[in-house]
Amino acid sequence: MSKPDRSFSLAGDSVRDSSRERARLTSDLRPLTSVVVARGLTKIYNQRWAVDAIDFSVQRGETFGLLGPNGAGKSTTMRMIACRAPLTSGELLVEELDVQTQGREIRSLIGVVPQENNLDPDLNVRRNLIVYASYYRIPKVQAAKRADEQTVPPAVAARCSDFSQSRRLGVAQRRILQIQRS
Repeated sequence: MSKPDRSFSLAGDSVRDSSRERARLTSDLRPLTSVVVARGLTKIYNQRWAVDAIDFSVQRGETFGLLGPNGAGKSTTMRMIACRAPLTSGELLVEELDVQTQGREIRSLIGVVPQENNLDPDLNVRRNLIVYASYYRIPKVQAAKRADEQTVPPAVAARCSDFSQSRRLGVAQRRILQIQRS
């Protein structure tokens, strides 16, 4: 198997070492525990290392990013965190749940905002939220209630009831809707 000479780095609040300083970064009252822990995380596709035995952790309330060149394994790592790609080896926990055995529970806890627009252009804003909730087996009544409770910017809210208007949302408006949906 060939091992590519590439790497990526984690950028985030972990540069700060003081737990007191990290505590100011979040209003969450839960303890500052690791929400993501990777140990020896490895992914091999067709005898090629996509992710090569990386170790990292992300604390609750911490902002982090994966930085590196194309092909360094950033997207693959995120797919494994989101339970969309199986690990080859190593350990990966999200909220202390194992991604290999508790994917459904993990997916119910996290939200993912894709780079590309994946909203249904034939549905209005409210309906997009309700349909997406059904993918996570959220009952229709509860999904409708959540959709109605969303804080939607006025420019988007004005188009919520118009069936044909979600395709006419601007780029920023679509991104806001995708974030709220996640």
